[in-house]
Order: sequence, then C-alpha cells, then structure tokens
Amino acid sequence: MVKEFLRQLPLFSKLTERQLEELSRIAVSRKFNKGEVIFHPSQKADAFFILKSGRVKIFKTSKGKEQILRIFEPPIIFGEAASFTGGYFPAWAEAVEESEVLTIPRNQMLNLLKKDPEVGMKLLAVMAQRLIHLTNVIESLSLKSALSKVASYLYRRMEEEGESFKFSTTTASLELGLTKETVSRMLGKLKSLGVVEKNGSTVTVKKPNALKDLAS
Repeated sequence: MVKEFLRQLPLFSKLTERQLEELSRIAVSRKFNKGEVIFHPSQKADAFFILKSGRVKIFKTSKGKEQILRIFEPPIIFGEAASFTGGYFPAWAEAVEESEVLTIPRNQMLNLLKKDPEVGMKLLAVMAQRLIHLTNVIESLSLKSALSKVASYLYRRMEEEGESFKFSTTTASLELGLTKETVSRMLGKLKSLGVVEKNGSTVTVKKPNALKDLAS
C-alpha cells in the first residue's frame, strides 16, 4: 500500500493516519523504463518525487558529456529543492533501471508543510545534506585521487546511513566517474588497511576516523 510505503520515509514517519491517508490519495504512481527521463532542466518543478523501486540518476550535461551528481535508491525523495522553490529543475533525472516513482503535486505538499512544521524542518535538513553532497562531488571531481573519491563516498554514506550500509559497485562507479574495476580495487585497499569490511553487499566502516582522513 502507498500509505505504508510513505510511512517508511523519515520525512513522513511522524504524520498522523489522516495525513498519510491524504498523501496516499494524492500521490500518483508511474513506472519508468530504463533510460526514460523523469524530469529535465527546462521542466517546471510542480511536483515532489519519491522513488519507490529501482534506481534513478541525477545528472548534468555539457558539450555532450554527462556528469552524474547522484544515484538514488528507494525509499527516497528527490527533486525537492526545485519543487520547494517552484522554479525549474536544474538537472536531469533518468531511470537507471525499471523504476516506480510517486509524485505529489507541489501545492498539496506545501499545504502539508504549512500544517506540520516538523515535516518542513526535515525537508530543509534533506536539502542541506544534498547541498553538502554536491559540494563534495565538485571537490572530488577536481582534486581527489581514486582512493580519496571512494573513501569520501563511503564516508558520506556512513554519515547518512550509519556504519553498515548496502553497497553497489555499479552505483558507486557511476556516481564517482570511475570504472567498476577501479572502485573494486580501491575498496580492496580500504579492506586491507582494516578501514572497512565487506560481507556480501554490505559494507561496514570499522575505522571512521581513518576513513575520514583518507577522504580528505
């Protein structure tokens, strides 16, 4: 059910049953095939997007080159900054694989934020975190070595999700602009240093301070 899915998001976890019911009624579900565009820079930001399944990449293009800014995995809200201000989307969003996305009209979402300031504060925290991430992406692209890029990526994931989290070499390589082989090799170095452990698809950070030093 849409209501139960929405309850999983920290943004909506404290909403009342009535508020969740209202959101689930106005949320529109749509499926996107791999490579299908969800929104683009010339599109008016009139809705908030929530990824229910699949993966979505956010990217910019310049002179035919694509720079991935973020790969999103569910459950997560995206496109929120542009929708909050009511301008145009600053980047492209495209399905990396078959994905299901919920959209909530901007006006209804803003009404909810007016009624529940706690949701508004959580949304501002999400946007602030995304801004920090973009700053790190710019720094990583211009200054960092492959090892520092991977360490920075893992450190950011740790800060957002805790010391253990699901890790995908494909997702990391797309976001960092590195080959999968390079990501695997750098992860291997971090494991040999005892900084991280990897069991199956889960990475656990064993030495957060050492990881932070390698990321800088």
